[in-house]
Amino acid sequence: MKKLMIIAALASMTLAAQAQEKDKKTPQERAKMRTEHMSKELGLSPEQQAKVEAINLKYADQVEAVRSEREAERTAKREAAKAMHDAHDAEMKAVLTADQYTKWVAKKQEAKAKHMEKRKKMREDRKGN
Repeated sequence: MKKLMIIAALASMTLAAQAQEKDKKTPQERAKMRTEHMSKELGLSPEQQAKVEAINLKYADQVEAVRSEREAERTAKREAAKAMHDAHDAEMKAVLTADQYTKWVAKKQEAKAKHMEKRKKMREDRKGN
C-alpha cells in the first residue's frame, strides 16, 4: 500500500512537471515517459512496469480530457467576451461623433499597450527572482 502511495505521489509530481513543458505530447507518450522515469528511479520489475504504465495511461487520458474541456471553456469565454466587446463598440460608435469615437479607440489602445507593458514587466520580474 505504501509503495502504491509513493508511486501515485511520484506520478502526480511528474504530471505537474510535465504539464509545464511547452511541447504537446500525447497521453500515451506522457504515460510511457513517466513509467520509464519511475522505473529508473524506483527499480521497477517488468511486471510492475506494465501495471504502472497502465495506471499512468489511465490518468494521462483523464488529464487530457480535463485539459480539452478547460480549453473549450476558455475558447467559449473568449468568444463571449469578444461578442460583448464588439457590441459595446458598436453602441459607442452609434452615440459618439466620428472624432470622439476615433479618440476613444485611440485611448483604449493606449491603455491596452500600457497594460501589456505592465504584464511584460511583471513576467520579467518573476523570471529574475
